[in-house]
Amino acid sequence: MGSTRPDLRQLRTGRLERLQTAMRAHDVEACLLFNEPNIRYATGASAMPVWSMTTFVRCTLVPAEGRPILFEHPNSMHLSREAVEDVRPMHAWEFYDDPAAEAAVWARETVAAMRELGVPRDRLAVDRLGTPGFLALGEMGVTLMDSAPITQQAREVKTPEEIRLFEQNGEIVVDMLAAFETAIGPGVRERDLLAVLAEALLRRGGEYLATSTCVSGPNTNPWRAKTTDRAVEAGDLVYVDTDSVGVEGYFFCVSRTFLCGDGQPTPAQREAYRAAHEWLIAMRELVRPGITCRELAERAPRLPDRYMAQRYEVMVHSVGLEEESPSVAYLGDPQPNPDRELREDMVLVVELYAGEVGGRDGVKLGDEVLVTSDGVKVLAPYPYCDALL
Repeated sequence: MGSTRPDLRQLRTGRLERLQTAMRAHDVEACLLFNEPNIRYATGASAMPVWSMTTFVRCTLVPAEGRPILFEHPNSMHLSREAVEDVRPMHAWEFYDDPAAEAAVWARETVAAMRELGVPRDRLAVDRLGTPGFLALGEMGVTLMDSAPITQQAREVKTPEEIRLFEQNGEIVVDMLAAFETAIGPGVRERDLLAVLAEALLRRGGEYLATSTCVSGPNTNPWRAKTTDRAVEAGDLVYVDTDSVGVEGYFFCVSRTFLCGDGQPTPAQREAYRAAHEWLIAMRELVRPGITCRELAERAPRLPDRYMAQRYEVMVHSVGLEEESPSVAYLGDPQPNPDRELREDMVLVVELYAGEVGGRDGVKLGDEVLVTSDGVKVLAPYPYCDALL
């Protein structure tokens, strides 16, 4: 049975309420958001997201009370009006011979909108801002502050409608992994496997792959390789990190490693896989509400020493419309969020890489989980590789 589909109106209303509650808690009257996931969280509107993430062509002004104003790329306004009441053309400054002059126009329009929304102080919490825009707001006397503490607080715990979306997208990710595993065979290229993954995502209504992490054989060690034209050979390990942006922009980061062909794995392949699998299951069992990130790092299972030099940068990280906070690093590494408590209805990724320095093979495993009152629920419960266990 499929998951219950979310009510998009409730989704958008619930997220905006959480954002504005966080703004009031931080004594901030207005946020100016350019980061694509933040815009989407506040308004529900998305337009050309990959391109928008590398340019300054759309932003939203969010008051602590009332409705946001979305400044949109003019050719996308008709789409965004399906989700947002107040959509206005964005006066962009990029791609002009005189960006400072264009940014000055944008800054005047932004300050005028602040006045219209009743923002009493010339102070804005901003997530990212290009230099021309930064200078233009400064010349208008606007004081800037970082919006990250606000947006992180709002987005940490998921609303009921967000959870329904994660469940819906989890079903898609299971289909993606099934298609991917079926396509593995001697002679298929890594790039062909990546295309299978993308097709399964797009046909089910997902949006795009954020990375190209589909590698085989010697490309599996060290971690952080990317997809190539290499043809997979019998006996190779093949791993994939889905890193997919699904329905309504929600991010799924699930990792699996498979064995190509019907032969037996080498002792080193089996040893790495079993160590990774045992670590992942044990780590998942520790995740529950109330534990701090420091406590989780201290209680984490020990990854065998031979794999520690090439360990993944964190053991756990939060996820939503992008990779989010908090995260948990290995014991002995700097802990970015030591005192943060895990809370019910957070969505986390528990993942690891196991590969020896100089070895031929490496294993990547990871699950995306919902924190519940008594542990975790795996959101894309795709089987592990029996041939390697």
